[in-house]
Amino acid sequence: MDEIAIELSKLGALPLPEGFADDYSAGTLPVLEAAAIAYLEQGGNTDLLVRGLGAHLGEAILCTAGGRWEWSGCEEGDPVVVVDPVHGAGPVDVCGIVRRALDEATGEVFAEEHGWMEIAAAAQADRDPSWRPVKEVDGVERPRGRG
Repeated sequence: MDEIAIELSKLGALPLPEGFADDYSAGTLPVLEAAAIAYLEQGGNTDLLVRGLGAHLGEAILCTAGGRWEWSGCEEGDPVVVVDPVHGAGPVDVCGIVRRALDEATGEVFAEEHGWMEIAAAAQADRDPSWRPVKEVDGVERPRGRG
């Protein structure tokens, strides 16, 4: 799990706006995706970013839908997010989503994918008002905001 913190720290290479709140909220996702696209347009290294962006997206999903990290569900050996079983979803290949986002370069993929988790979480909260997203504790201290 220490690898998640290391990968998140690599996001410091991105041209993020002053005061960027690195809090894993839905609002950080389009900003981060746009910064990654700009970084790549300036000749940045895609491989440097994939797992870091995947870690951030995964943390955002976990904050919204609950669940845990796993390393056994993706062919490339990348981590996956296993959301709370109440949602009935399989493992989320966050690095695969990142690769697609960087290939498409629309700036909308992270928010779209996270949006599905927001919909699932809202539906679960409607079914069970006591439900809250719970992220399994993994003991990794995540780097926090630059602003």
